[in-house]
Amino acid sequence: MDAADWDARGRELTDRGDLEGAEAAFRSALELDPGSPDLLYNLGTVLRDRGLRGEARSAFLAALDAAPPRADALTALGLLAWEEGDGPGAETLYREALRLDPAYPEAWNDLGVVLFVSARYREAREAFERAVALRDDYADAWFNLRDACSELGDRRGARAADRRYRALKGGARV
Repeated sequence: MDAADWDARGRELTDRGDLEGAEAAFRSALELDPGSPDLLYNLGTVLRDRGLRGEARSAFLAALDAAPPRADALTALGLLAWEEGDGPGAETLYREALRLDPAYPEAWNDLGVVLFVSARYREAREAFERAVALRDDYADAWFNLRDACSELGDRRGARAADRRYRALKGGARV
């Protein structure tokens, strides 16, 4: 098998929830294509999901070193920073990701979460609005937008965001 085959196998195993198998597949791919930023990013994602934060950070940093900076790798590093309690570090990384790719809805949503938790509700709402404008089917961003609107006393906005969120979740109430 070549690196692309191992990468496909790793993504398939990730989708099935076999993170150890996915890690092994991505490592096999990297043996064949050691500097691939995509493979390093995929490995980092699996390592993060396995709770191996230090190894994940190393893989994401290697992905950034292997190619021009990538919004997805910066966003992944931001999530690690956030999970470790470094809100300001996460915000910096999300903003850097958005400087590189202002059309990256996941970075807008994640930035919004940091701002929301910091009680910067107006900025958070703007970030969530950017996320859903870029990807209308982004249920988590609609959920977060609902909460930001509620904190700002915008009942109409909160109801509209809640309706869209529930529509995406099949009408389920949360």
